[in-house]
Amino acid sequence: MELKQNICVYIEIAGGALSPLSIELLGKARQLADAKGKKVVAFVAGADTAKASQEAISYGADAVAAVEDGALAAYDSVLYTKAIAALAEKYEPSVILIGGSPDGRDLGGRLSAQLGVGLVADCTDVRFEGDDDTLTWIRPAYTGKLFVKIQTTTRPQLATISDKIFHGTPADPSRTGEIVKESVDFTGVAPSVTVTGFEPVEKEAEELTITTADIVVGAGRGVQTEDGMKAVQAFAQRIGAAFGVSKPLVDKEWAPYEWQIGITGKKIAPKIYIALGISGAIQHKLGIQDAGLIIAVNKDPDAPIFKFAHYGIVGDLFEVMPELEKQIKKIRG
Repeated sequence: MELKQNICVYIEIAGGALSPLSIELLGKARQLADAKGKKVVAFVAGADTAKASQEAISYGADAVAAVEDGALAAYDSVLYTKAIAALAEKYEPSVILIGGSPDGRDLGGRLSAQLGVGLVADCTDVRFEGDDDTLTWIRPAYTGKLFVKIQTTTRPQLATISDKIFHGTPADPSRTGEIVKESVDFTGVAPSVTVTGFEPVEKEAEELTITTADIVVGAGRGVQTEDGMKAVQAFAQRIGAAFGVSKPLVDKEWAPYEWQIGITGKKIAPKIYIALGISGAIQHKLGIQDAGLIIAVNKDPDAPIFKFAHYGIVGDLFEVMPELEKQIKKIRG
């Protein structure tokens, strides 16, 4: 299998397995590779890469280049940069997708400097717009008021992408692919961090938030008053949903920034998103575009949100909420 000039994804390992963000990036890489007849190659580094390598193939990679070394047991800026840079130099990828996690952001910047190439940060979309391998990256500017297109002239094309942007493809355990073990000489390279001890702790129960909940209720300007917003919040609590708001309510200081849904706030991908009194500006649309089902309620029949909502109700949100609550509770039994 020819592993050069392909679409590569840097894989992060969490608890011995792929991180959810890596799975999302593999899904997007698969789309890009299929559009150009390319392969998806996963780059992975760690002390034990066997499970993550096999998972990467099941989630869409055609091949995995793995650097396995005891020195890579925990993320270290210096060692991981050396390892992934060595893979990039050998496999000459057209592009490397890197998750916008704290470690991924660190690695992206260091790789950019190490390889002498450009880096596009915090992308919200990427696509081919021409006949060659040049990708067009989309990212917000001016706090989300504008979205810009960026193309890089250097190779590999590097970019960091946050979570909840792309959907990963379902795992297919029957997929097969090539796993290549690579070795990197770390002699003379001093790690930037020394782990003196490690003690695992029990995972805390996950709080119901707009980024973790299956159902999210969003309130917009249509609530009219702060008390109206609180009524929508109470509705969300009654149906077991997380509660968020559009940017105008944060601007009015009715809600904290942590509740803001949209490209300038939190990007979410719940199974169901209920938008109450939200017009559907582009910043908000890009923050919820990966929701499984969008239900919108707005008095204005021409509200932009109706153009992309799966179900739209034209009416007073306070009159609609009781009926929605009744139907949701009926479905939940």
